[in-house]
This record gives sequence, structure tokens and C-alpha cells, in this order.
Amino acid sequence: MNYTRFVTLSLTAALSGFIAACAEPEAPVPTSPTAMEAMAEQAADQEAAPNAEELAQAALAAEIALGSAVKRLCSSVLVGGRTVDHVMSRELNSAALSSADFTFDEDIVTGAMDVNGSTMTVRALYRDQIGCTLLKDVSPISLRAQFDPALYPARPDVDDQPWPIGNQVTLPEEVPGFDMTAVHAAVDQAFEDMEPGQNIDTRAVLVIHDGKIIAEQYAEPFTADMPQLGWSMTKTVTAALTGILGGDGLLHVNASANVPEWRRDGDERRNITLEHLLHMTSGMQYSEVYTAGSMSDVILMLYTTGDTAAFTIDKPLAHEPGSTFYYNSGTSNIIARIQRQLFNNYQDYFNFPQERLFGKLGMNSAVIEPDASGTFVGSSYMYATPRDWAKFGLLYLQDGMWNGERILPEGWVDYSVTPAPAAENGQYGVQLWLNAGASGDPDSRPLPNLPANMYYLSGFEGQNILMFPDQDLIVMRMGVTTRGPRPVWTLAESVLAAMDAQ
Repeated sequence: MNYTRFVTLSLTAALSGFIAACAEPEAPVPTSPTAMEAMAEQAADQEAAPNAEELAQAALAAEIALGSAVKRLCSSVLVGGRTVDHVMSRELNSAALSSADFTFDEDIVTGAMDVNGSTMTVRALYRDQIGCTLLKDVSPISLRAQFDPALYPARPDVDDQPWPIGNQVTLPEEVPGFDMTAVHAAVDQAFEDMEPGQNIDTRAVLVIHDGKIIAEQYAEPFTADMPQLGWSMTKTVTAALTGILGGDGLLHVNASANVPEWRRDGDERRNITLEHLLHMTSGMQYSEVYTAGSMSDVILMLYTTGDTAAFTIDKPLAHEPGSTFYYNSGTSNIIARIQRQLFNNYQDYFNFPQERLFGKLGMNSAVIEPDASGTFVGSSYMYATPRDWAKFGLLYLQDGMWNGERILPEGWVDYSVTPAPAAENGQYGVQLWLNAGASGDPDSRPLPNLPANMYYLSGFEGQNILMFPDQDLIVMRMGVTTRGPRPVWTLAESVLAAMDAQ
């Protein structure tokens, strides 16, 4: 076998299956050695050091490829309501997975493939209300014991009410201040390739003005009722939950991050604050790379460990905390663990987003998935229908207010859209992307064709919710675009132009 080629192909599968940018106290159950360990030991016995390294790399790449496939298949089918055939044909059709077998057995999805004569197996457990979790160093029994779906807060019965309180939408033929013909043309264009052979795969587009959906379109078989993965848009939800807990007086952004592993004398990581984590300025050494062959930290974190926060917590410092902006998905999972530590048990922790955020907004489809340690994968793993994702964007556009009730603390949105001091181009706030430009120089903003006060959620494969405060406008797009430009920027420019034309 050509192991170098195998590694490349497997990583390509992992990248197409996840590689999100955008992405825990159980005792492990005794298991047999992993395929990677077994092959490495076999090679070492044969005194073939180069071959041992190739074997280990091939097995690691296969673990990533198979893990990303099992996780995506489990969530897409059991949370997103898609068919197995559709997921396999659209996202899991890589050559590296051609020999893999996938099975559904009640609440467990299993993937198996041959790796140099040994069978590698990866499993994921589905739990109602909280989705799918890769089974890494944990048993299904222990995960099921964490959470009782029957004790999950009831989802509000609002489906028969108009959006955004409920889910009823009647699209208008005319909207004051808009050239709706131009808006519909822009929406149609977002489903078309922007360059030859791009396979843009846009799945949903919504335009919201003055708190109402004025344009909406889906690509079959997707519908308004099907949850879709937000990837790194999940980070902003994690930040919102931080704000809520801060409003309760339980978290303080300027305090040292509650990470016991950093409290040892002489450990400079003890100087990392919660705000540093929120701003992506922790200074920790971390690789957020999404190119084939990288095996970067973000990929290893999600597919080779069951404790996404601990993986990042173990990283050393590369820069002084607060001095350098570097996008780091692992810090979002540290924030999620800090939140979890405030609760007495897993049930209360898992219930918290529904009680304090989703239920308030009528986001009845929203699911944040935890890792095997019991911490939400706050960097990457939230599913919701596009309409429910849009409700979350509208919450920010309304300064954290919803139907007369304050959901986010007063000042939290302003704080969130203020550039992090170390983000030199004014491109990042609190787990939220900005377009401010360098301090005092809005003309240097990252997206010069869009307003300087525009801010947005952004996730891998082109998940975007763009908020335009001056226009009381939201433009959002979801899909799976793995190459070429994202259509949301052209879409937004065209919608803004349709307003200016009136």
C-alpha cells in the first residue's frame, strides 16, 4: 500500500466531511488497543522505524476520516432529518471512504474500514435533544446516564404564530424601500456556481428586514423545517450563553479563566482571562489549518479525542495573553467547559441553553451537541433550521431583546461588536466577526464593499448570518461550499443595492 497516498486521501475525506472553522468526567471503558497502536507496535517489532511512522500516520488519517464521516452521518440523519443516501452522495463520497461500511443500530452509528489488515471502528451515540457524540474513551451506558431527555425543558408551542415568535412565514410580494425583483434575482444567483465546476451547493438563503422574512429559498431536499449545521456560527451562541451567565453574576470576562490546569506556580497561562478566550487572544500555541495533509490541532481536537477542551488546555503559550489575535476553535470549547463547571450536574448543564436562550426565542429545532466528556462542542456543533438560526441573528440585531424581554444583558451586544484590541484590522469581537477596519480607519475594513458596522456569524463551508444595523437587515446563507468564493458577499451587496435603488 502507498501509505503517503492513503494519508492524503484520508485527510481529503476528513476535510470534505468536516474540518470546521467555521467544530467531562467519565472513566474510560477498557478496550482493545486501537488499530493505530497495534500497527505501530507491529512495525516497531519488525524494527522498521520509517515504516512504523507511515503506519501510524496512515492510521491517524483513517481515524480522522472515519470519525468525521460517522459524526456527520449520525448528525445529518438523526438530527437534520436527511436520508443516508443523500448524505453519502453529497458529503461522504470520497475515494478514501469507498471501502468503509456504516450501520445504524438504534441510537448508535458505526463506521468500519480496513486499515492495513486491521479493522478500524468508530462509533457515535445519538441522544434525543442533544444530538450525536463520538464515542471516544467512554461507553454508551455512561453517556446515556448523563442525561434524561424526559427532563429536558418543553419546547414552546409557537409554531402556529408568525415568525419570529413562531414559525409561520408569508412572503410579501412588495416591501417598501426594496426592489423585490432585484432581491429575488440576487437570491436565485446565490444558488448558482460563481466559477466553473464550483458545485456551490447553497441549501438555504433568507433575507430579513424589520424583523420579517422578506425572501426565502431552499434547495431540494432541504426545507424550512430541516435543521442544518452552523459549524463555527456555534461560537457566537457559546458567547451568548457566556453573556447570560455573566448577567447572572456567575462569570466575569476580566477574571482569570477558570482552568485549574493553569493554576500551578510559574504557569503563565494563569494570566489568560475569559475575555482573552472570547477575543481569540489567549496566546496559546494552536494550529487552525484546513488544508489537506495538515493534521492541524482543530482536526485532531474534534476527531481523535473525547475531551475537546482538555485538548486545547494542554497547549503551551506562544504569545503573551492579549497580545495577538489568532482564531482558535479550541478556546471556544474551553469557554464551554468553564460554563459547564458552574452546574451541579450534566442534566442542568444540557438544559441550560433551552431554558435561557432557545426556548425564549422559540428556536424549537436548536441542538448543541456535546463531546464524550460532557462539554458542548461550543466551537462547531450546533444544528438549527435556517429560520431558527435567523432568530438568533435577530436577537443580536435587537440588542439582546426579544418580545419585550431582555435575553442578553444590557451592553452585551455592544461589547460583542467592539473589536478586540489585538485584532488589528477590527475584524473580530466576542466570538463574532466584524468589518470595522483598523482603529480610526474604517476604509481599511476587510470587506470594503459592505458597511463598517456590519457584523456576522461565520462557519465552515459557507454558513453566514450577516447583520446590518443601519438597514435593520439580515442576510444569511447556508450550504456546503468547499471551494471557490462564498456567495453570501455578492448576495449581500446585491440586496443592499436593491435597497439603494428605491
